[in-house]
Amino acid sequence: MSNIIEQIDKAIGTYGAWKVKLRQDIDGTLALIPTEVGVDNRCEFGTWLYSLAGTPVSTDSRYKEILELRKAFHKVAATVVTKVQAGDKTGAETSIGLKGDDTAASAKLTAQMAEGKKTMTKAA
Repeated sequence: MSNIIEQIDKAIGTYGAWKVKLRQDIDGTLALIPTEVGVDNRCEFGTWLYSLAGTPVSTDSRYKEILELRKAFHKVAATVVTKVQAGDKTGAETSIGLKGDDTAASAKLTAQMAEGKKTMTKAA
């Protein structure tokens, strides 16, 4: 049970750090690759989350929602990187801004992860 809470807490921090990475990509101090950013199962949390498939936790509706929101988040983040590579820094800035797609995707994901700590722990 505590492993679920620990993994989700760590992941919430990691998703906050994505904003910094995307900002660095826009500023040219970090070179991200859209096809790598768009993959949702390579990071520690993604690997762990997918490892829960077939366990009682995977039947929890929050688990399924988190999987879908992670896919959406990574797709949006990859789109931001693609915009940067295409020279559309204004579009990338808009995406990570207060009302941007990336900000919305991140907020939805972290909210579901916070709720998932409660329900997924019960399902374990």
